[in-house]
Amino acid sequence: MLYFSELENKKVVTTDGIIIGRLDDLIFLLSGKPRLTKLVVHTQTGTLIISTESLQKFNKVVRISKYFVQTDLEENELYVKRNLMDKQIIDISGNKIVRANDVILQEQINLDSSSYECFVSGVDIGPLGILRRLRIENLVLKTLRLVGISIVSQFLSWGDIQPLDLMRGSITVRKEEAKLQNMRPEDLADHLEKTNEQNIKRFLNLLDNEFAVKVISSLNLNYQRDLFRTWKPEKSVAILEKMESDTAVDILLSLSKKRRMELVHIMDPAHKQAILNLLSLTKTPIGGRLSSEFFTASPTETVRSVTKRMRHETGEFVFLATVYVVNQKKQLIGVFNPHELILQDEDTPVYKFMTQNIVSAQLKTPLEVVVKKILKYRLPGIPVLDNNKQIVGIITFDGIADLIESQFNK
Repeated sequence: MLYFSELENKKVVTTDGIIIGRLDDLIFLLSGKPRLTKLVVHTQTGTLIISTESLQKFNKVVRISKYFVQTDLEENELYVKRNLMDKQIIDISGNKIVRANDVILQEQINLDSSSYECFVSGVDIGPLGILRRLRIENLVLKTLRLVGISIVSQFLSWGDIQPLDLMRGSITVRKEEAKLQNMRPEDLADHLEKTNEQNIKRFLNLLDNEFAVKVISSLNLNYQRDLFRTWKPEKSVAILEKMESDTAVDILLSLSKKRRMELVHIMDPAHKQAILNLLSLTKTPIGGRLSSEFFTASPTETVRSVTKRMRHETGEFVFLATVYVVNQKKQLIGVFNPHELILQDEDTPVYKFMTQNIVSAQLKTPLEVVVKKILKYRLPGIPVLDNNKQIVGIITFDGIADLIESQFNK
């Protein structure tokens, strides 16, 4: 997670070390998933607008390709600083309620192509946004912690914002049902899990099929099971056939054998055969390969606290490549690696740099599917979750190395 205030005025440097200027603003595409498209760079001779296709990564500097491409503002594009920062956020009836004190950005790295993208994920409407822009956030948080006071972050997700009104120079909060359609699937799943099954069904009916599948895939297994128990077989199969096969198998294994086979029976031949192949692998359970050596942190915990606990609590660990972030219900909500930890300032809270793109497995997931996930996403290990998204253990790369070796020896 990044904030615009942390990026503003950073040096923009090419991969061969040439300093182009400093970052003045960012440009994003006004859409349901607002991708950053351009960098606005202030130079000694003027202003450059550079395509983010040249962007390597945001870090201590803004690194771009030496073959960067200059461009211009296009239709349906807006500025982060000019169009979002310090804008009043108004509700549907027109009453001013809060101000956008900072803009939240989410990085995304495509492992298959190694491409780097960044999206606007929301705005910070709390006092932390102001403190961050004044460069005194860590100092104030440290001082308040000494007297037992904590400040809670206040975010407004992009799914809560009405894009059309941004074009008119204002930020409007969406109506409840409409805003759900532009939330991240994981965030919407978390939101729906706080309601009941009937509300989940009602909201899913508002979404297009492709997005609904992503939301359902992110729900707790308990909610998934309840939905597929009550939906008509034809509707259940239509959704299952759009899912990744391993996700579909996890859901099918949570159902009774009778219901499971009823759904598999009416699938089209190609999907049916793929699912049956995976189901046949469930005779090799993953429970026997689980490791209980994993380390968790709270999203509001600081780097200093995590590092201190890690020294005391992981001395006997054989393996530690990932730190798992869990909420108050002990549910997995994010991950980061120790290298990412040591790159941060000591007073930085975990939620600022954790990633929410989590690859996981269930206890009933076929072991072969776990192996494929570890290899596909190049993971050092994978967390195994129960029906409530709580970690029951992890499977490490070393723990399945014998299976990989046996495949190569065939």
